[in-house]
Amino acid sequence: MNRIARIAVLAGVVMLALILACTILAIIRSDAALDRGDPAAALRARPDNPETLMRLADGRLAADDIAQAEVLAKQLLSASPADGRGYRSLAQVAESRGQQDRAAKLYVIAAKRAPGDLQARAWLAEHALAAGDYSLALEHIDRVLSISAGSHARLFPVLVKLAGDPAFADALAQVMSLHPQWRDALLATLLDPGSGNQQAADLVMAGLQRRQDLDASSLQAWIEALMRQGRWGAAFAHWAGPHVASGRTLPLLFNGDFASAPQGSGFDWRWPPKPGVMISIEPDGAAGMLHVQFLGRRVAGGALASHALLLAPGNYRLTWLERMDAMRASTGVAWQIRCEGQSTPRAESESSLGTRPWHARQLVFTVPAIGCTGQWLHLAGSGDAAAGQILSGDVWYGSMKVTSLVEN
Repeated sequence: MNRIARIAVLAGVVMLALILACTILAIIRSDAALDRGDPAAALRARPDNPETLMRLADGRLAADDIAQAEVLAKQLLSASPADGRGYRSLAQVAESRGQQDRAAKLYVIAAKRAPGDLQARAWLAEHALAAGDYSLALEHIDRVLSISAGSHARLFPVLVKLAGDPAFADALAQVMSLHPQWRDALLATLLDPGSGNQQAADLVMAGLQRRQDLDASSLQAWIEALMRQGRWGAAFAHWAGPHVASGRTLPLLFNGDFASAPQGSGFDWRWPPKPGVMISIEPDGAAGMLHVQFLGRRVAGGALASHALLLAPGNYRLTWLERMDAMRASTGVAWQIRCEGQSTPRAESESSLGTRPWHARQLVFTVPAIGCTGQWLHLAGSGDAAAGQILSGDVWYGSMKVTSLVEN
């Protein structure tokens, strides 16, 4: 390369650097003006700044200056043809002029070119809902919920309300079966006693169950919600479904042989952690046994272990095997039968105290025809130990069964 050529190249590099420097300076000044909330100054610093043009167009639309908003939107598209927000502004202009068909086409283009534009998605979702196209509406709602976590608080109550419609609930279940990132949060909202709706929750959860997409934790949450609502029959039906489908026979007291790990919900054993007590299942041949160990500390009142039951009105016998080792307490522990929502036991076994090898025990009780649609089997402090007592020692339980006493 000769000297003249080298000078020409150097001059070109310097010129390019100057152009880039001026461009960067214009961008910096424009961005700074935008940060100050002065879009007019930003536009003077950089007439083709898309953000500036967008803000000015939005401002003109808010001021009902449709003509100027259209000019600015076209400037935006001229400066940045791929920016979908310009099409959204033109769609808003067309909508303001009553040109609904043109607006719809422009909103579609806007959503394709700017998938994250919430205003375009919101309009398209509303338009699809009005047309009864729930699948399309939820496609746009999914994008809004996925892009903006702040939209959950506004949209979840709307979705809960709309899910009262079986057709919408089924479409919603279809979208949720794809496991969008907002799925768990919406399920929690549906099942929450304050924010949820019984009918909507049932429809959506049933839709997921039909699609075999209701995982164990979601199913348990649904069952617990039904039980809180006092709908024990429905709760039992959904809980029992998977067991019946697998060919398993369901006794009146499920898992009374402690052969499987407790689910901790539904109609199986549950024992939340309690200071001063250790509860576990130990192997015992093909089955297991419940081991309750007391650590010599004060144990608060309330149930140590519980099992929900759904028994028809009538007379029943609870039987079990029991072993005690150095059980010491003021009153000991006992098995109790209570109706859901009632604090007074309908029946209570004799207290477990002292040391004794394996022996058979039983408790006969009655389920009344009124006011006892669901029952609880509790292991709790016996007698007047509701306030708690100091307990030490070990007790084991096995082969627990509930049988109906049919009157002759």
